[in-house]
Amino acid sequence: MNNLEENFLSLPISNQYRDIARSVASQQLLPEVTERLKRNTLAVLVMHDYLEMMGISTSLQTSDSWHPVVRICADVADLEIEGIGKLECRSLQLGESTCYVPPEVWEDRIGYVVVQFEENLRSARLLGFVKQVSTEFIALNRLEPIENLCMEIAALRESSQQNFGSNKAIVSLSNWLQNLFESGWEEIENLLDSKQSQYAYRTKEISKSLRNNLTNSEEIRRGILFELGVTTPKYLLALIATISPKGQNEIDIRLSLYPISEAFLPELIELVVLDDAGNEFLKGQARSVDNYINIQFSGSIGERFSIRVSLNDNSLIENFTI
Repeated sequence: MNNLEENFLSLPISNQYRDIARSVASQQLLPEVTERLKRNTLAVLVMHDYLEMMGISTSLQTSDSWHPVVRICADVADLEIEGIGKLECRSLQLGESTCYVPPEVWEDRIGYVVVQFEENLRSARLLGFVKQVSTEFIALNRLEPIENLCMEIAALRESSQQNFGSNKAIVSLSNWLQNLFESGWEEIENLLDSKQSQYAYRTKEISKSLRNNLTNSEEIRRGILFELGVTTPKYLLALIATISPKGQNEIDIRLSLYPISEAFLPELIELVVLDDAGNEFLKGQARSVDNYINIQFSGSIGERFSIRVSLNDNSLIENFTI
């Protein structure tokens, strides 16, 4: 960006947002962490307002910066853009000519926005954005105009919709501990609607099976229904995720795959856990006599993984963050 003054967009910061930022910052006593939390929170809220104003849906609740543990442990200022990914919102003080970006957020971002605050925190300037970073400081003359961000998001959305499963929202398991659940993930008893009443007995069997596998009274469980296969009708299946806290920053995870329209799973159907690089981490495969598959593992807050259910050339992918 050649002329910063010609391209920035100024937005007011409401008293409500300043109160929210102060409340978040008060959760930490260290002065340097308190200031970081306040500015990160304000930067995310300002971008939330701007994107919503531009008709772009965001989710504060599924952003790492909104998680009470993650935002203290890590210098994150991300905002989840629904169906697209995370936008990092970095703050800048008056007089600074470069913007600091911590190495921990150099990956897994669709872009990096620079938000500059007035000294009284009553307004903010959106100075621009970059798509990628590989150094700790962004020079302001590298920034593209903030208007280009909306075009970049539109291009990403169009691209993602051409790839099966990639336009789905990321499921945040740590948010489940706060009773925040993504659309489609239901309590087991509510999975089947009136159109699928002929399979109601299956949810009772699944609930009984899950109770038999209960290992922790603090477990939280949700499931989704989906169809898979090339036959008509296709196999109706249920993917169940069960989580429970393990220490301060870890979660135990158990993933289960159950048949709904049949008594047994299709032979050779696979339930695979992929790490954030797309590599296979764990895998279970059904035999002709199996009526469920279980996979268990643990993960730390902030880690990402995906689940792939596949049968022959048909597959379903769900993306998760812990």
